[in-house]
Amino acid sequence: MKFKDFIRTIPYLAWVVIYTAFCAGIFAAILGAVTPELREELDNYQQLGILMMVWSSGSVLGALQGGRMAQRYPPRPLFLGYTAVALLSIVLIVLSPNFGTLLVGFFVVALVETALFTLAHGILADVSPQPELRARLLSMVDVAFSLGNLLSPLLVIGVQTVNTNWRAPYALYLLPLLTVLLLFWPRRYFAQLGSPHHAAENGAGGAGGALSYVQLLRRPVIAWTVAGGVLAGFLEWGQNFWYVSYGINAQQLSPNAARVGLQFFVAGMVAARLWQAFFHSSWSIRQKLWRLNLLALAGMALNVLLPGVGGWGLPAVGNLLFGLGVGVVFPVLLATMIDAAPGQASRLSALLMLGFSLGSQLAGVVVGSLSDWVGLRWAYGCMLLVVMAFTAVVWKIVHFAPPAPHLQTK
Repeated sequence: MKFKDFIRTIPYLAWVVIYTAFCAGIFAAILGAVTPELREELDNYQQLGILMMVWSSGSVLGALQGGRMAQRYPPRPLFLGYTAVALLSIVLIVLSPNFGTLLVGFFVVALVETALFTLAHGILADVSPQPELRARLLSMVDVAFSLGNLLSPLLVIGVQTVNTNWRAPYALYLLPLLTVLLLFWPRRYFAQLGSPHHAAENGAGGAGGALSYVQLLRRPVIAWTVAGGVLAGFLEWGQNFWYVSYGINAQQLSPNAARVGLQFFVAGMVAARLWQAFFHSSWSIRQKLWRLNLLALAGMALNVLLPGVGGWGLPAVGNLLFGLGVGVVFPVLLATMIDAAPGQASRLSALLMLGFSLGSQLAGVVVGSLSDWVGLRWAYGCMLLVVMAFTAVVWKIVHFAPPAPHLQTK
């Protein structure tokens, strides 16, 4: 199907889901963009790391509960309910009088945002009977999330020209979130979706031969891939959480220049995901994983080993290469796992998502704690060590994965 025809076939409900993913991408990147101002209020890096860990923990619980709730209740009230709770949580973040309420606000909004994301995938799976269209719609959700990440630092820069308080971008975020609520209000667009109870009774979960998580993890390629997911989650979210502060402290950039540097990282991720979603590649899954990983290694080496060199140009190149290298790690790792255990996609997806979430928690706590001990410049250096560890894990994954010439990515 040509791209123009594909766009014309996308129904209203799918567009709203894609817009919701775009909004979720904006929210996910705000925290990393405002870390310098937030750290000044908290007065230490350790509390900032705890906040990031709590935010990631909410994402884990949202992923676990989102799928279960989607099987029990119709999608419309769930979507409206999740969005309403997210709005209240953002208000709590903006008005929070102390660190405790700030933690509650971030935990709850991360929980419902992740549950929204899980529900969105279920809705897109039901809006069209065509497998090709469903697959491309799911890829567009990933692209929309990345575009939200890309726009977020620019929004923060724009808001801070008027108000330098770190809460101001979150206050502005209430507007797109309210738009999601209004767009999902019409009941008629949900009439095309089937009953969640029927889907739960007759879907993949009812099929025989399902393996437990322990049984899956006993397969070497799956165990190594989950380990790779933990490291990749550390790298992606460690960069999102800490790069702006590192750019200011170690690379001697202005706050806005550091935020633009973060944008180069996100732009690399967007470019990689667009390539993955819409363009044919002659590289196999294993080749893509290994070669892109080498780009990530080169980009992080530039950032860590040459701080303060080349003005803003060298950090921009380093971030772009790093974004290209980690942008499609999740779908490529998941494809590798599914090839090793066909028919177990939902459980494998959950395992990998939990691995990424654990990695993001570690990125917040480890770098935050090390920063109070040795300073952010040296603490951020652990990102290079993690890339090197990820390179070793990728080598193991490539070693264990059987040759699969039929697995060509597009």
